[in-house]
Amino acid sequence: MDVKSTFLNGVLEEELYVEQPLGCMRRGEEKKVLRLKKALYGLKQAPRAWNERIDTYFKKNGYEQCLYEHPLYIKKKGEDVMFTVLYVDDLIFTGNNAELIEAFKEVTKKEFEMTNLGLMKYFLGLEVVQGKDDIFVSQERYVEEVLKKFKMTSCNPVSTLMEPGTKVSKYADRDRVDASKYRSLIESLRYLTNTRPNLMLSVGITSRYMEEPRYTHWKALKRILRYVRGTISLGLMYTRTNDY
Repeated sequence: MDVKSTFLNGVLEEELYVEQPLGCMRRGEEKKVLRLKKALYGLKQAPRAWNERIDTYFKKNGYEQCLYEHPLYIKKKGEDVMFTVLYVDDLIFTGNNAELIEAFKEVTKKEFEMTNLGLMKYFLGLEVVQGKDDIFVSQERYVEEVLKKFKMTSCNPVSTLMEPGTKVSKYADRDRVDASKYRSLIESLRYLTNTRPNLMLSVGITSRYMEEPRYTHWKALKRILRYVRGTISLGLMYTRTNDY
């Protein structure tokens, strides 16, 4: 679900004033200013005010905020449980009770003006395919963007992440490479590990040399891209079971 005019929902705690908008001035009171009660787009306080507003709303309605992942809110009712994730103006939610989910949608719509976007299919680079008993999450489109950015779209795929017997050290050779470009690729691959945990070891090893990357390190990093190019459709499959 998507919240419309998100930042306009925030209530301001600070005392702020604005000039009267053109066309709304009263004759003889042109020099007066208006005090803001709610946030406006462009105010530095707007994001915080919105977050406090919806955080208060969730907690009043029986949700508990996760101590480790603050955007995650959990509501339990007997054996039923519902998870809601907040990302600025987007709400992603799931649970094991369809009635609880429908009730959440109806109640939330009364509090905020919202749009129901249906089942999640794409979010922050994650592609989601929901079946009856499983959910598949991948980042194929994101991988294509990364390959294009680093001009590796037509590279030859490989079947392993690192060459057998490869030794990578801080002083592998004297040829340095562009450190900013190296870090950019590392960051791109780190985000890919959301659905490709098998990349973590190789990305972690190459991450050690971001301060002064050498050609050997860059070569090892590009090999990861070549592997990803050949396994672009892989992802994570979550299967429904009755084991709790």
